[in-house]
Amino acid sequence: MKIKKILKRAAIIISVLLLLFKGFLMYRDYASYQDVIHEDADQIIKIKVDGITQSIMFNAITNPSFYLKSKSKKDTIKDDKKEEKGFTIPANVFLYTVKNNPRTTIFTSFKVSDSAHFKNHIKSKYKITNFKTLTGFTVASNKDKKVVIAFNDKQCVVAYNPSKQNVNEVFSDILVDKKTSGKSNKIWNKIKDANAHINFLSKNNNLHLDFKSGQALITGNLVLPQYLDTPKNFTGVNFSSDASVTLNLNLLSTIKYMSFKHNNVDVQTDSLSTYYNGHLALEMVNTTTQMDSIITYEYNEDFEKVETLTAVKKEVPEINMQLSSDASKLYNYLEKVSIIKQGNLSKEVFPLYQFKIDKTEKGLLASTNLEKPYKAETIENTNVFDLTIDFEKLQDQNHFPMINNYLEKLLGLKINGISNADETIEVKGQLQLKNKDINALAQFVINNQE
Repeated sequence: MKIKKILKRAAIIISVLLLLFKGFLMYRDYASYQDVIHEDADQIIKIKVDGITQSIMFNAITNPSFYLKSKSKKDTIKDDKKEEKGFTIPANVFLYTVKNNPRTTIFTSFKVSDSAHFKNHIKSKYKITNFKTLTGFTVASNKDKKVVIAFNDKQCVVAYNPSKQNVNEVFSDILVDKKTSGKSNKIWNKIKDANAHINFLSKNNNLHLDFKSGQALITGNLVLPQYLDTPKNFTGVNFSSDASVTLNLNLLSTIKYMSFKHNNVDVQTDSLSTYYNGHLALEMVNTTTQMDSIITYEYNEDFEKVETLTAVKKEVPEINMQLSSDASKLYNYLEKVSIIKQGNLSKEVFPLYQFKIDKTEKGLLASTNLEKPYKAETIENTNVFDLTIDFEKLQDQNHFPMINNYLEKLLGLKINGISNADETIEVKGQLQLKNKDINALAQFVINNQE
């Protein structure tokens, strides 16, 4: 009987603790939305910090050896002089752009518990020494002024501002006037309902990224921007079995009456759009050989140092790209504006490799393989885009040795964009990792030598 009572009490205590913990998480979630998103935010990335943490914790329970390996002696040493940061990471972090501000300027905001500690933390950790007091808040910036931080006793707003435009009005809106998103905002319900680990949200778009064991999943819907449209007929290409990277893309540009300069020649976007039929196919396969010229220096009879061009062989990735188009008209136009020179893509356009340009029955073909003709079998396709990367093949082909270490954990990536009846594009993607037991994000962030 005593054992039963003890077990019953233990069960009650555990239940109460779980309820308290759940209540704590619910409060953190509620507090993370309060007065942190500007009312004119139009593109928002929501990062569910608590959701990601819980997912990794549950994964660690079933795979303790992986997480224990990541601990070093340094991790086990307690720092008696632990710095007070003056803030805590909230349950949800929001990164967003604001209307009438540059698209490259990204804002985020969170609560401050102690402004003095917060100021000392950003000074010591991020080397920020430029502080200016304004009405209701203090503004600080780093040396190049691309990162600007505004804060008062209760809150801070951080802006990544590469354009270096004045964003003090946004700071004042949030910190002083409390012009922040609430239930009346059109995008508010979208933000609250977004339950993936990472969510991209705007008026018309929503994309979700979830980290599972051994994989990361991408889902959502997009509306094409005004400058893009889909062709009437979708097509595809049956790629080589040796391809490590493949792409089918069915998109058209709707940009009118615009031009850009190439070698001081105006290239008209209208002409390009007229001759292009809307399908691009690209593949990367094995290596091919090209001759390249390098500059060396020799001494002449007068002992003067002179430049000499030397021809050398080099191995480059075999890249084949096919454009559906009115082949002759597009080829002639690109030749006229010097994008094509003597049957090759101009080095000013792409200096790394030589691309031979050929006319085919269905369009133009650009290839780094300068010898053999490339023939691609056209197939039916119903998708706006299909991207596939086989990371094992990519490593074996050794096209980019500098990034091979970053590919060690990866197996493959597949992303599809499916056209819906409502003119949206349904996005489905999957990134597969070699270790199928460990949370995908944990594999990226934990430096674990297996």
